[in-house]
Amino acid sequence: MIKIETERLIVREFIDSDINNLYNLVSDPIVMNYCSGPLNMEETQKWLEATKRYYNKYGYDYWAAIDKITGEFIGQLGIIKQEVDNEWIDCIAFMICKDKCGKGYATEGGKGCIAYGFETLKRRKLYATVEPGNTASKSVLKKIGMKYEREAVCFNTTIHLYSIEVQNL
Repeated sequence: MIKIETERLIVREFIDSDINNLYNLVSDPIVMNYCSGPLNMEETQKWLEATKRYYNKYGYDYWAAIDKITGEFIGQLGIIKQEVDNEWIDCIAFMICKDKCGKGYATEGGKGCIAYGFETLKRRKLYATVEPGNTASKSVLKKIGMKYEREAVCFNTTIHLYSIEVQNL
């Protein structure tokens, strides 16, 4: 099911046949440097299963980002539930395949996720978490209109919390 369509991307729910593309993404140590570290195939399968459970529970989570013209898997992006400072919040999130980085896909997809969050999910405020050293993701968050709020804790790690509210668009 398509969730978002941008100029260059189709963003849709993951399906079982996406497992190899997802594995190629989340097994990459560079892509996963600021995440939990690279995953093996069994961990990737669990990731995909959890994502599909969240679709059933919330109606959203990470989605597959596909190039409209080539049909290539670009990465994953979406709105995910994260526990930050003991509160569950909706966060914009993205992981782009390393050979696709620097081409504006995270920015384009991030803007699409914000629009989806405000227009479809009717959220008044959306967040993003980013590790302090992840300058590339911080740059994307600024480009999509998010503002730094504060340091916070997510998964027992200090992160920087960004946000955007409806009136900021």
